[in-house]
Amino acid sequence: MTILILAAGAPTRMRGGDKLAHQVDGVAQLRRVALAALATGRPVLVTLPLGHFNREAALRGLQVQIVAVAAPEEGMAASIRAGAAACGDGRSVMILPADMPELDTGDLLVVIAAHQAAPKAILRGADGGIDGHPVVIPHDLVPHLQGLKGDQGARSLIVAHADRLQRVALPPGHATTDLDTPDDWAAWESERGSKGPDNAPRLGATEHPSMRDPLAEAYLCADQAVLAVVTGVVGASYRNPGAMMVLFADGRTAGNLTNGCIEGDLAIHAAECLRRGQVRHLRYGAGSPFFDIQLPCGGGLEIALFPRPDAAVLAKVRRWRSERRFFALRFDPAGGLSLQDTGSTGWQGMDFVIDARPDVQFVIFGDGPEAVVFTRLVQSSGYAHRLLTSTRDTFEALQTSGSVAEYHARISAPDPASFDSQTAVVTFFHDHDQEIPILAAALRSAAFYVGAQGSHRVADRQRARLQGLDLGPDQLAKFRSPIGLIPSARDPRTLAESVLAEVIKLAAEAG
Repeated sequence: MTILILAAGAPTRMRGGDKLAHQVDGVAQLRRVALAALATGRPVLVTLPLGHFNREAALRGLQVQIVAVAAPEEGMAASIRAGAAACGDGRSVMILPADMPELDTGDLLVVIAAHQAAPKAILRGADGGIDGHPVVIPHDLVPHLQGLKGDQGARSLIVAHADRLQRVALPPGHATTDLDTPDDWAAWESERGSKGPDNAPRLGATEHPSMRDPLAEAYLCADQAVLAVVTGVVGASYRNPGAMMVLFADGRTAGNLTNGCIEGDLAIHAAECLRRGQVRHLRYGAGSPFFDIQLPCGGGLEIALFPRPDAAVLAKVRRWRSERRFFALRFDPAGGLSLQDTGSTGWQGMDFVIDARPDVQFVIFGDGPEAVVFTRLVQSSGYAHRLLTSTRDTFEALQTSGSVAEYHARISAPDPASFDSQTAVVTFFHDHDQEIPILAAALRSAAFYVGAQGSHRVADRQRARLQGLDLGPDQLAKFRSPIGLIPSARDPRTLAESVLAEVIKLAAEAG
């Protein structure tokens, strides 16, 4: 599959501005959508009007093929024809407008997976039954794109082959949000200020830079980024080896390494690091030559600065993370960045390796206020999660919170293969009979945490029933009930906080 980004249209409603040059988190919208497409690992074409140097500049350094459109004023069809001609034979095409800021790599990967499952279907991103983008045209219909006219895109082709159309549900707003005027952008940015990952409400109006992911931010503008990595710790320390932040040429940062003790000085060294294009090693605190910079913890930190990390490797990191792959980052002495399948954090010869295993994810089953409160807490903490419930009241209680919830009249036992070793499975049922198949499947999986709400009496009864289901000793040993660090937590909020703390404690001990 080739991804075709349509970026040749004129911003007629932007009152002199260019919506594709509009900055989102310091990155032009055109560059953002190109980076999202590149992170899928597929070839990317971008249609541009002849001589539009500002848009070309937004793509500088990216491995995209620019396709010039001689007569963009004709409308979307001119871009699609030009892009289809450049795709080559035998390839399906994903048509991706450049002015849709909600679409991200995860959405594109969902659509790509749907194409792999149904390669002859026309696919269309959808939001609650409303058609949107991206659109995938299977390879046998790509030649028909050459006959399109006007500003209706591929609509006529889709209508002509309506029997082959399949809609792919994407998160709310992702498939349908396009912004055409300054007022549209202002309204979207105002709403976005109160939202976090996966369209979930943020805690506070804006996200602090220290909460942003350094690798994800570096990926957006790798040629102006410096990755700062803790490579050694002496004594007490705020962070462990492998902790990372990114510093940019314009002063922006993401992540942090201390509570602000050294970040200002790091910015000075990072600027010099970018200017020279060389790796720099620093030491702060105990044993440091910077006697005027003290660490309150009394320990010492060794930090390496790596300028301009490889954008192609960062794109692969983004893709592997979306696939929940286990891997490690390797920095060589010259600053080269590569990936490997496994590796423990620390020095390996002259290279520094960081274990980049997936973050903890939560799969929650249950009904009632305990399930609702716990799901909201997990969501607000930024963890990947989903709740499966058999009651509509529980499902509807989560619809305005940004939490991922699914309603099933009858919850089936999950596939053990769907849980990796960074998965926590938690059940909140008052009807405990229905959770036995769920718990048994989870205990057979790689999930590191399997817990069920209930009293000591209920827990003893559940263990007895699980022991009769051909589970091994190691599998049974994973079962935790009652759950949580606080004994007999009776109200939903205390129980939720107690269980989340227990899961994170176990994950930290295992990692």
